Amino acid sequence: MSRKLTRRAALKWLGAGAAFAGLSQVDNRNELTVERHRLGLPRWTADGFKVALLTDLHMDSKSKADRAVRAARMASDERPDVLLLGGDLASTSRPDSVRECHRGLQEILDLGIPTFAVLGNHEYDVRDAKGLISGLQARLQGPRSRLLRNETVEIGGVTVAGVDDGIANRDDHTFLKTGMDKNVLCLFHEPDFVERIDRRASLMLAGHSHGGQVCLPFGVPVHTPRGAKTFIRGYYRQAPVPLYVARGVGTVGPGIRVFCPPEVTILTLMGA
Repeated sequence: MSRKLTRRAALKWLGAGAAFAGLSQVDNRNELTVERHRLGLPRWTADGFKVALLTDLHMDSKSKADRAVRAARMASDERPDVLLLGGDLASTSRPDSVRECHRGLQEILDLGIPTFAVLGNHEYDVRDAKGLISGLQARLQGPRSRLLRNETVEIGGVTVAGVDDGIANRDDHTFLKTGMDKNVLCLFHEPDFVERIDRRASLMLAGHSHGGQVCLPFGVPVHTPRGAKTFIRGYYRQAPVPLYVARGVGTVGPGIRVFCPPEVTILTLMGA
């Protein structure tokens, strides 16, 4: 009996290995794509404000950090008013990985774009979450950068409201002040939690889904994680708050992307 089970297990693993090898032939994890959109928003008067959005950088190795920096340089070429990092900057607290993450993050900050970030579920789901997060917070504590944890920052007549992670139950939605009822961008990692967002927000920006990361032809995702089952990629004008979900830059799990290239998001925002 055990011999039969062993054979079955071997065949299963051989099949999985063959499937992975086949998928790796169409891997497009390094094919960074600039997605440019012009969105008409409710409660918006800062016409022409341009946002660069990068999510799910997962800068856990030199190659991943280099890809993130390349994505940021592509975003910089678009001359955005602000660069927003939508969580999952890192997904391990191993010292060598943290060094690469900090190195990549510093190179992004050196581009000189006002840069604001939130945390995702992966920063909380590591062995030393406290150390990883405090390091990111220190790195982003500059005159033109900040890690937002249920707090706001003002730039060019626009309020950026950064919400802490939803899966980790660190999100709070009571921090918008009286009078913040227009030109509000909400940065929140998990798109399916859009119903929690203060309705004064003009737009929510999210990632987390990776667009599926491994997809069938025409971008149909094989799997998406909790928090990204309903809203997976692109613009959802009819969501409880208008919502844009980026496919992200990095990878988790199998280090490949199939029919789902990484995304540099450029949004030019106008009144509806």
